[in-house]
Amino acid sequence: MQLLQKLFGKKSEDKGIVGISLLPNGIALAVAKKADNNKLRLSHCEFIPILKITEQSVVLHDLVARFKLDEYSCHWVLTTDNYRRVNIESPVVAEHEMREAIRWKIADLIDFAIEKAAIDYYSVPLSMRANSNKMLEVVASPNTLIKELADQATAAGLQLKVIDIQETVLRNLAVLLPENKRGVAVLHLQESSGTILIQKEGTIYLSRNFDIGYRDLGLALQNSGNDSQSSIEQNNLALEIQRSLDYVESYYGIPPISGLAVIPLAENTQELLNILNSDHGITARIMDLSAIVDCDILLDDATQSRCSPVIGATLRYAVEAF
Repeated sequence: MQLLQKLFGKKSEDKGIVGISLLPNGIALAVAKKADNNKLRLSHCEFIPILKITEQSVVLHDLVARFKLDEYSCHWVLTTDNYRRVNIESPVVAEHEMREAIRWKIADLIDFAIEKAAIDYYSVPLSMRANSNKMLEVVASPNTLIKELADQATAAGLQLKVIDIQETVLRNLAVLLPENKRGVAVLHLQESSGTILIQKEGTIYLSRNFDIGYRDLGLALQNSGNDSQSSIEQNNLALEIQRSLDYVESYYGIPPISGLAVIPLAENTQELLNILNSDHGITARIMDLSAIVDCDILLDDATQSRCSPVIGATLRYAVEAF
């Protein structure tokens, strides 16, 4: 997504890309530096806990100064509560009229004033079902929020170039997997929410958010028995995954997705894999970003869990061919 393309213009010379996301309890940071061959390599990645939201600007300013982030292009990643996604039939209009037609079409589908929203969209693959119409995935975010984030970045000294969304940054990671050509599903679980994304050769077929996080699954209790609520949530997660896989196969007519790549959790990743593989028959494996991203550092599970979207943001230009 390029919500700020008109405002910030073309990419200028810099030392690389810094991916940043403001999370409810801290700041996720990933720095990719240009190597001698002009390719980007991940040189630093961390999650900085913040107890009070009022401390965000101060901490962000300190990070810019400490790592000289003002010398990098900044790619800011919105959290899912910063925007709304709406799947609509593509308006039959000329390309230069598309955004205005989309605004009119989604006016009653979002919970803020559409005339004061930043709009972007991407095409969804055409279904193999008869008489299917071209569909678009539309992303809308309040202009006031975009301006607030832009002002915060500028005040900290960042060169803000792109505002991105969760779906496309996770896609950037998924295309690095060996299953990319035949299609791959990626699961990203946070503490109280999750996302499953299915893509093939850089094209997003499905992205679904749900209110199940790893804290709900009782993973730490696997060796001592689960309570009933944890078992219910585990079943619900497995259903979300299986329904997503079945939907993509039947709706788009592509070969079955053979497995699920799980971005490491902050804790108890192996317990989750055991549940999915043994209890629910879902072939799941760990998606270790240290093994697929060009980097000079080791990434532990906790860092990958919190920082995978910002790592994906630094790969934007590496996957543009898709």
